Amino acid sequence: MDAVTAIVSREPDQPLALNWSLEQVEVRPPGDDEVLVQIHASGICHTDIVLSAVPSGTLGIEYPKVVGHEGAGIVLTVGKNVHSVEAGDPVLLSFSSCSACVQCLASHPAYCDSFASRNYVGQQGSMRSKNDRKPLWSQFFGQSSFAQYSAVHKSTVVNAKALIRDPSELKLFAPLGCGFQTGMGAVQNITQASPNDVVMISGLGAVGMGALMTAKIIGCKTIIAVDRMKSRLELAKDIGATHAIDTSDSNFSTLDSAVRSIVPTGTSIAIDTTGVPFIIEQSIQSTHARGKVVYIGIPPLDFTLNINLGEHINAIPQMIQWYREGKFPLDRFVQYFEVRYHCLKLGQSTDLKEQATDYPKALAGLEDGRVIKPVLVWSH
Repeated sequence: MDAVTAIVSREPDQPLALNWSLEQVEVRPPGDDEVLVQIHASGICHTDIVLSAVPSGTLGIEYPKVVGHEGAGIVLTVGKNVHSVEAGDPVLLSFSSCSACVQCLASHPAYCDSFASRNYVGQQGSMRSKNDRKPLWSQFFGQSSFAQYSAVHKSTVVNAKALIRDPSELKLFAPLGCGFQTGMGAVQNITQASPNDVVMISGLGAVGMGALMTAKIIGCKTIIAVDRMKSRLELAKDIGATHAIDTSDSNFSTLDSAVRSIVPTGTSIAIDTTGVPFIIEQSIQSTHARGKVVYIGIPPLDFTLNINLGEHINAIPQMIQWYREGKFPLDRFVQYFEVRYHCLKLGQSTDLKEQATDYPKALAGLEDGRVIKPVLVWSH
């Protein structure tokens, strides 16, 4: 195994608190169904944080592990069963699927029978700690892209050779693997929104903005953006929202009354990305008969959650095309944070005590809402 740098997530010292640290890990060569990727950038998603802050055993989750599931990079080597990419290809990474169950064979990998175990839990074997040689849980969402290099499952890989114009675009498009794609998929694939729809989107992070931009592209007649941050509401109106509801406003009482003051009949589509029980309940109240409500945000663990993801093989190229056409201004939401160290080549050792990294700043910006989509940029 070769030593590289990664952000290792260990079991929280206290409930719902992150225990991340920059460490040296060893990565083995790719297996038959794997691709060794030099990671250039990794978006940070709330799922990375939530699933790093729960006790061991919750949902089958174990520690220590390497998370990260919005990766982008360059292929170094491939396993013998991999035919979609070759060494030197730029790739974007999304979620993992088995490719063999009924849902996968019907071209619906987001509904894979083993989705939870393959993505939320991962597996051991491809990474281990350099210090104690103990195995790390890896292949989180098939990739574990919070690392300088990673052996990823072939199902998570999207060949970006025909999609990007320059390798520098990898860091811009890395977040398309989950957040923006999830919002897009909720509007385009799950609800199948049309120009006649009245769409409400609660929570204006990457998922919410992805949903909003997609609703705008489809031409939905009314798009209501809901958030507690004025700056995000202003940005939402700038990119296509027809109305904005500020839940922090002193005059705000209920979401239902606010929505019906805009559209008396209520919404036809409500998409919640907040996971806040109150907002979820009000989303139902504000939706008219036969309307559609999609829950994407992560609520308390005892709350029933239904996550709907888009099909990444088609969704990612579509979003990049929209970006080229000026319809999906991804660059307005992404902010970059460097993970800096002296290790330039696979296997070259590094004294991590001398290194500086901005990932704590990325987490802080995501937590207080100043950053919509933080992306870690790995130096090579």
